[in-house]
Amino acid sequence: MKRIFIIGLLFLYAFTLYSQSNIRYYFKTLDIQDGLSQNTVNAILQDKQGFMWFGTKDGLNRFDGLSFRIFKKENSALGNNFITALHEDKEGNIWVGTDAGVYVYNPLLEDFTVFDRVSDTGDMISRAVTRIESDEDSDIWISVDYQGLFHFDRVQDRLINCLHRDKRKNQLTNVTRFWFEEKLCWVSLYDDNLYYTKDNFKTLLPFQDSEGKEPFKDDIINTWIMGPHNCWYIGSSNGLTEINLTTGRVRRLLNYYVRDLGFKSDKELWVGTESGLYIYDLEKGEIAHLTVSNGNDSYALADNAIYSICRDNEGGMWIGSYFGGVNYYPRQWTYFEKIYPRDDIKNFGRRVREFCESNDGTVWIGTEDKGLFHFYPESGKIEKFSHPSIYQNVHGLCLDGDDLWVGTFSGGLSRIDLLTKQVRHYQKGISPNSLDANNVFSICKTTSGDLWIGTTSGLLRYNRDTDDFTRMPKLANMFVYKILEDFNGNLWLATYSNGVFRYDVNKKEWKNFIFHKNDSTSLPYDKVISICEDSRKRLWFMTQGAGFCRFNPENESFTRFDMSKGFPSNIIYRMVEDNRGNLWLTTNNGLVCFNPETDDKRVYTTANGLLSNQFNYQSGYKDKMGRIYLGSINGFITFDPSTFVENTFVPPVVITDFFLFNKRMQIGSKDSPLKESIVFSDEVELESDQNSFSLHAAALGYQAPEMNQLVYKMEGFDKEWYNVGRNSVINYSNLPYGTYIFHLRGSNSDGKWNEKERILKIHILPPFYLSGWAYFRGVL
Repeated sequence: MKRIFIIGLLFLYAFTLYSQSNIRYYFKTLDIQDGLSQNTVNAILQDKQGFMWFGTKDGLNRFDGLSFRIFKKENSALGNNFITALHEDKEGNIWVGTDAGVYVYNPLLEDFTVFDRVSDTGDMISRAVTRIESDEDSDIWISVDYQGLFHFDRVQDRLINCLHRDKRKNQLTNVTRFWFEEKLCWVSLYDDNLYYTKDNFKTLLPFQDSEGKEPFKDDIINTWIMGPHNCWYIGSSNGLTEINLTTGRVRRLLNYYVRDLGFKSDKELWVGTESGLYIYDLEKGEIAHLTVSNGNDSYALADNAIYSICRDNEGGMWIGSYFGGVNYYPRQWTYFEKIYPRDDIKNFGRRVREFCESNDGTVWIGTEDKGLFHFYPESGKIEKFSHPSIYQNVHGLCLDGDDLWVGTFSGGLSRIDLLTKQVRHYQKGISPNSLDANNVFSICKTTSGDLWIGTTSGLLRYNRDTDDFTRMPKLANMFVYKILEDFNGNLWLATYSNGVFRYDVNKKEWKNFIFHKNDSTSLPYDKVISICEDSRKRLWFMTQGAGFCRFNPENESFTRFDMSKGFPSNIIYRMVEDNRGNLWLTTNNGLVCFNPETDDKRVYTTANGLLSNQFNYQSGYKDKMGRIYLGSINGFITFDPSTFVENTFVPPVVITDFFLFNKRMQIGSKDSPLKESIVFSDEVELESDQNSFSLHAAALGYQAPEMNQLVYKMEGFDKEWYNVGRNSVINYSNLPYGTYIFHLRGSNSDGKWNEKERILKIHILPPFYLSGWAYFRGVL
């Protein structure tokens, strides 16, 4: 370990490394409103089964993705509710450090025992535990405030206090952090220094540089982690320090109080401080700083005081805070960028309706509550187009050379000269060449240069020479919701109560397609709200309550798609085709990616990162780069479907609880059939009057747990597989006596199934009067 002594103290303050990353981090928050026992999360652990554990000031929480199970001294043998540290040993036992001792949780028995060994110095661990770790021999090491550093030799069942008293200060030792590196043990003492020992704690040697300086003198080291490229990262009251053991370089990266560290990947270090979360990109040398929102941003960190960090087996990051509970950042298999009113764009509207791309790649956005905006995709910047005469309720946008046409609700039609920013207004008047209504819902520019306007009272064509409009008598008093020109140059109109109209430009004829009750090949509903033509020149029509349909030109019929075919809603707001030919449908209950060739579909909800499950009418667009924009009632999302990858993590499938008579069965308690935790049980024997019971199940994947799927079947009773409901509870009532085999299967949020079933054998005993003993007595 000579390399330790040649490290020079070259502090390179890295504040110049800060940058504003274009990546936005969207967190999910779990707090007391979601079932967490208390909002201060001091410790986080994922156990071997896949459960997440959160240690708070008021109890220990086990989380399965949807629900919490809380352990306290009031309902278990856990003797203290103030949890300070968590550690799982090689047998799967969880060591729980509290502010007054240590308890060991046995997952097989779901019970706690107090760790009451007496050390060689005659004391038990009775003060606040700061850290629990295992060494390479699986022995347990425990650091305790003003009691020392304890080593539990499991083979000899002996507890040794390695650092009982600081002889220099004549006081009990306060160890804040320790770790093992090769044959050395490193120990940090509170407000003192960083030391190492190579003679089993007979002597402590301070960490020094080549000049004999001690960089951590009078510091409080809270956390340490080994990083790539043979680097240490140490978090302390003075900040974050990087020590490159190969080159000898020491760098101070941050000057803020650091509580915990965690690597999301070899390239990304997450730093929990009292001033928010810092994300350090090791390759680029950039640091992003995430803090609590000043407004009402539900995707931001819930608190700036970060106390614990844990990476789960999927690659998601759990962030424990002092006041804000737990923040979770899932691995980004599908990344939806969210644009909504927040600190940096407070004046942006929530009700996003229209998108229109400029020649330079920027996007005009029309909202129904805040007017018109200009969006710059590269930077994510949004600017409001402010003009006193522009109405705030935008319902239509169309680019026409250097002009932008803006249709509004109740405000008529506006034409903006994008070069001069001058605005010309058109409204309903007494002239037959004026607008027929001030509610403009659709604007369409054809390949020939004609401009068509759809209003709540009909269809109009704009006359460029006279700067006025010609009304179409065929559509008089009809609510025109959408206008589309197909590849043949025909006009298609979606109306809100009168079906679909087609104008054949060659024949100069109109044709109306409507719903016929007894014809399943007719239009499914007369309230049509959107039209899409895909790359294969197929026309699709979206309706207000009957799903969507495809037009079949060979016989002018329609093929219907709705909830009966697995779609989440019959209200379809918009359809956008991506570059791979998939159709993205916005609905009243999520977003659907539909492959029209295979009929495969994938549903996305807020669990996958949407702003809202309810989208907005007509709101969807694909830009020149293939990026899709979809508006909702809470803002809009934008994403590149080509970057989406399948979630390959297969979650473990577990039975979490067993209930009789609506009461969770405790192991060994009266009337409980459980001899061990139901999580591990292979078989359960029930009395004849225990034939009504409930099983709670979970698929332990946290990327989008609401989208995980569970199916079950009771062999010997069920004839088919059934889906587990949203509450993950499976109920059986009055099962006849006999032996059953319960099968449980689960998938992740992308529908990738775990091939390994969870199987539980359930034996229900016959009533006494049908038992062999009763029969024997009857014979006698």
